[in-house]
Amino acid sequence: MFSADADLFFWPPRVEIGTRNWFGVLYLLRRDIDLCMGIHPTTGQPVGYRAEWPGAMTMLAGIDLLAKFLAGSDDKGKVGERFCNFLERFFTGISPGDRDVIYQLRNSLLHSFGLYSKGGGKIYRFFLTGHGSGALVSHTPPEQYNVDLRVLHREFERAVTTYQAELGSDPQLQTNFAAMFGNYGRIYIG
Repeated sequence: MFSADADLFFWPPRVEIGTRNWFGVLYLLRRDIDLCMGIHPTTGQPVGYRAEWPGAMTMLAGIDLLAKFLAGSDDKGKVGERFCNFLERFFTGISPGDRDVIYQLRNSLLHSFGLYSKGGGKIYRFFLTGHGSGALVSHTPPEQYNVDLRVLHREFERAVTTYQAELGSDPQLQTNFAAMFGNYGRIYIG
């Protein structure tokens, strides 16, 4: 990896770090997503409970976080652009329409803890599923959008891996990463 900062940020979520330490924000975020999705963060084995709404919120916040690092910017008024650019680059086969749906889900959950959003002249009424075997997004006209959280989780983890690999060999991405790390990359828990 190109730097110790990136090593900390991308620390494998299955490797437990002791208390009273610096933690990469992405490391903590991924462990929290696992737990919310019913996966033990250290063993990777199923646990007997889930908190899928907070898991979805954490994945969407994670996309926001990674989008800042990808862009090397946290400029106000550019959130949607950054978010959709990250999805376009790192989510497999996601259409422009589906990128907008995931962005509207982000707005719905993170701003209102709800499943309704308006944007771009459309109304979005969300239904969250956890099948893991279908499409990330499906649409039942006129306003119903189904998002499979298991697929979102898989795509998020794959996007993290792909971004990390590109970051290791792309000087521009490294410059962008370094610009964001001081503000968003690590926290101390004591």
